[in-house]
Amino acid sequence: MEWLTTIKAALQYIEDHLLTLKDVGEISSYLAISPSYLQQGFLIITNYNITEYIRNRRLYQAARALLNTDQKITDIALQYGYDNSSSFSKAFTRFHEASPSEVRKGIKPPKSFLPFKVSINISGGQNVSMELIEKDAFKVIGFIEKYTPETCHEISERWRDFDSRYGELSIREPRTPLEKAVIENRIGALGITEYPADKGPFRYIFGGIYQGGEVPSGLELYEIEKATWAVFNCVGKLPEAMEELTDLIWNHWVPGNKEYKVDGQCEFEIYYEGDPRKDPEYLCTKWIPVKKLK
Repeated sequence: MEWLTTIKAALQYIEDHLLTLKDVGEISSYLAISPSYLQQGFLIITNYNITEYIRNRRLYQAARALLNTDQKITDIALQYGYDNSSSFSKAFTRFHEASPSEVRKGIKPPKSFLPFKVSINISGGQNVSMELIEKDAFKVIGFIEKYTPETCHEISERWRDFDSRYGELSIREPRTPLEKAVIENRIGALGITEYPADKGPFRYIFGGIYQGGEVPSGLELYEIEKATWAVFNCVGKLPEAMEELTDLIWNHWVPGNKEYKVDGQCEFEIYYEGDPRKDPEYLCTKWIPVKKLK
C-alpha cells in the first residue's frame, strides 16, 4: 500500500537525518508528496505530528548523550537543534519531567521515546488486499449523528452538505469557533461508523483527529480504542468505489478469512487530498478492527 509505505519511508528519513533535518518540507520533497498529505498520514499512524515526533526523538537522544558522554550541556543543546542551553533545558524538562542536570546525575530517569516502526503484513483474497497495523487509542472530534440501516444512504448526502458548508474554509479565514475547530482538527478527513450492539441505530462521526483545545457547541469528542486494524486501499470516485470495496470486504474477505475476525467498536475511513467525486484515481483507506483467530 503506497501511502503506508510512504510513512515508513518518512520515519526512516527522519532517523537518518535526525540532527540535520530542517522542516517537514524537506521530507515531503524527498518523498515527492505534498506536506499536508504527509502530515495527515503520519498523524494517523503515529498519533504525533511530524514536528512533535522529531522534537521528542531529539530530546530522547539528547538524554542518552547526557548519560553516555561527557559533553557539556551547551554542546548537546546545539547538537540537538537548540540555540542555547536555556531553551534546551526548558524543552528537555517539559518532556522528561527532569532537568538535564538531574538526568546526568542520575537523580531522575529520562523518558523513553524510541523510533516508531511500521510493520506491514499483507494478505488477501477475492481481489482484496490489506495491511495490518497496530494503533494506540486516539481521540477524534466531529459531528456525531445517528442512522439506521434504512437511513444510512443519507450519510453520502450529509457529506455533500458538509463540503458545501465548510469547503470554502480552505480559501478564507474561519469566522466562528466551530469553523476554527473544523480547520484546526481537519474535520472531514475521517468518517467513523460505530458498530451497534444490535441491528438498530448506529452513530456516524464526520470527524478529524483531535488536536486539543476548545470543543465548540455542535461538535463532540470520541475515543477510538487501541486495536489491530486491517487497512484497505480504496481507489476511484466516491461513493461508488467505497461501496464496491465495502461489498468485497463484508461479502468476500470477512466470510472467507481464516486468520482474523472483525472485533472492535468501529470502523473508519481516511480521506486524503483531491476531489473524491471527480477523480477516477482518488485514494482513501478503510480501517476495519480485527483480532487474530486462535
